[in-house]
Amino acid sequence: MKHLFITSALLTVTSTMAVAETGMFRAENDPMAIHASEFIGQRIYTSSDAVEEDSFAGIQDGWENIGEVNDIVLSRDGMIDSVLVDIGGFLGIGERQIAVDMDALKWVSDSATAEDTSDYFLVMQADMADFENAPAYHTDARSTLDQEVAQAADAVEQTADATGTAIENTAQDLQSGAETAASEVGEAISDTTEQAQDMAADTMAQDGEPILRDEYEPVVDKTLTADLLTGARVYDAKDEWMGEVSELVMNDKQVITHAVVDVGGFLGIGEKPVKLSIDEVQVMTATDGDDVRVYVPMTEEKLKSMPTYEGK
Repeated sequence: MKHLFITSALLTVTSTMAVAETGMFRAENDPMAIHASEFIGQRIYTSSDAVEEDSFAGIQDGWENIGEVNDIVLSRDGMIDSVLVDIGGFLGIGERQIAVDMDALKWVSDSATAEDTSDYFLVMQADMADFENAPAYHTDARSTLDQEVAQAADAVEQTADATGTAIENTAQDLQSGAETAASEVGEAISDTTEQAQDMAADTMAQDGEPILRDEYEPVVDKTLTADLLTGARVYDAKDEWMGEVSELVMNDKQVITHAVVDVGGFLGIGEKPVKLSIDEVQVMTATDGDDVRVYVPMTEEKLKSMPTYEGK
């Protein structure tokens, strides 16, 4: 599966010789090609049994929906290495992002709509234990706070595993007492999990309080300029990149009143422009450098739900 190329949306890395032989451009779309804008968002199903057939009539019994593709990881030669999937709350597993190797995914055609060659399923063979043991996917861009939250979540899961083992060993001699202890431990784990989630929520701007980031400081209003803001990357309160500032709106006194943020999409494709009041964003600059970031105290889903900015 790593030899699948997503056309029109991904830049394929080729040598000078390859360019000379095959040409640099394409005039027509391959009917069987998959576009990145279509591939992202595809549901991934898991089956404990091996999926031998290449075609099924609809979703089969025993297939579990684990989430959808929200990003693609490419190798340097332009091939898909893995896809990123959020498995939040799946079968009791703590919410986290995992990377699924492309070789683990099987492409299954939907024979119920045989006339539509683009209708397919992504299915992988995996058991519950595989997802419990799957490592969370990390990138170098993760903030220190995100790492601390992830470590706290891992600690909660380890505590739950250790507690569960202790309960099973004790149940042979004191079943009733073990069941009571299990109930109390479950409540404690739930409380600890909520505390871990609150750590991330505490970074959100509340009641006008500014978002604080290590090695960055807020830019005061009087220094805001079009050159400074245009093209700046936009992040949510958890330091996750959501888009970039594409345009600024000024009043008749040439004062910046709104920022237009392009959110979503992939490699510039499928982005949605939304208009935010300048009071809703916080501009920060690196204390030791020229990097400029814009923080918005809302999620990417919230931005995507806003009306599309059509311009003046």
